[in-house]
Amino acid sequence: MSLLIVLSVILIFAVLLSSYRVFMGPTIYDRLLALNLVVVVVSVIFILVSVDTGMGHYMDIAVSFIILDFVGTIAFARYLEGGDFS
Repeated sequence: MSLLIVLSVILIFAVLLSSYRVFMGPTIYDRLLALNLVVVVVSVIFILVSVDTGMGHYMDIAVSFIILDFVGTIAFARYLEGGDFS
């Protein structure tokens, strides 16, 4: 087995565990944190594939996911606090 396959299986298992927390989290903050973890792990999988295949397109997708996750988390946190977006 390739090291990439072993790491990907471990990371997919982490995504499955985090997905349980996304759907069954006791608070909205737990769900938001678990969703952030899912996005980061999926981005790491894209980075591993990019390094293994030598294609930079997957790296661009991973960076885009992380940027969108960061902006979305900040916006959602401000929404939960009741702050305005102006």
